[in-house]
Amino acid sequence: MSASLVPAILGLVGTVGYLVVFGALHIVPSGYHPIHNAVSDYGIGRYAMLFRTGLWLSSAGVLLLAVALALKPGVPPLSNGDLVYLFLVPPLRVAMSLFPTDLEGRPLTRKGALHYLFAVASFAFTYAAISGMTSPLEDVSPWGSAHGLLSVLRWIVLISLILLVVTLMPRLRRVFGLFERLFLVSTNAWFVTVGVCLAIASA
Repeated sequence: MSASLVPAILGLVGTVGYLVVFGALHIVPSGYHPIHNAVSDYGIGRYAMLFRTGLWLSSAGVLLLAVALALKPGVPPLSNGDLVYLFLVPPLRVAMSLFPTDLEGRPLTRKGALHYLFAVASFAFTYAAISGMTSPLEDVSPWGSAHGLLSVLRWIVLISLILLVVTLMPRLRRVFGLFERLFLVSTNAWFVTVGVCLAIASA
């Protein structure tokens, strides 16, 4: 058993916990539409605490996954830049929880502007880490057994990120929420897949 096993398992718990909260936010009567509304809109209103809890779980999950990858002997040489990208995601997501967004049609506030800034940086670093780590991880066991899934998820992450940016245009803004959710689900599915393989390799 290696030192990476505990953080790998706890990282999985955090990421799966986030996905559970993410699903719950779409069941509760929030009044938000999963296609039209940004996920951050759940941070405004009666379910704001549930939204923040999800962000904190996600932050802990990604941080612990990064720690486990850094600790695990036998993991292929991951570039320092890719690991740094992964380590930068958790504080950015925590910051998002501290500065609520502005709802569509409302004036832009300082807190809302900071939320958008942290969200953009978080999404960019998440994609950068996934893009850089997928190929090296696929070359070794047990990640090699999941190489097809990791590659597909990486492409879904890229395509959804591009569409997410495109739908920031006013005429397409009504479907922004759909592609943001696709990005969030696919990135967390990548984290879960890598985390499961890491836990197996660390046992």
